[in-house]
Amino acid sequence: LSPEQRVCWVLREMQGLSYESIAGTVGISLQAVRGRVFRARRSLTEEMSAWR
Repeated sequence: LSPEQRVCWVLREMQGLSYESIAGTVGISLQAVRGRVFRARRSLTEEMSAWR
C-alpha cells in the first residue's frame, strides 16, 4: 500500500475511526478518504488472493 492508503486503512480498519474522523485527522476530504480505503482494500485483496 502507498503510505497515504496505509494511514487511512489502519485508521479505518484497525482503529475503527469513521470516515469523517479520518478526514479531519489526516486533513483530506471525505471522498479522498473513501477512495483511499477502497483502493487499499482492493490492493490487499489482490495481494492476498494468492494465499487462498
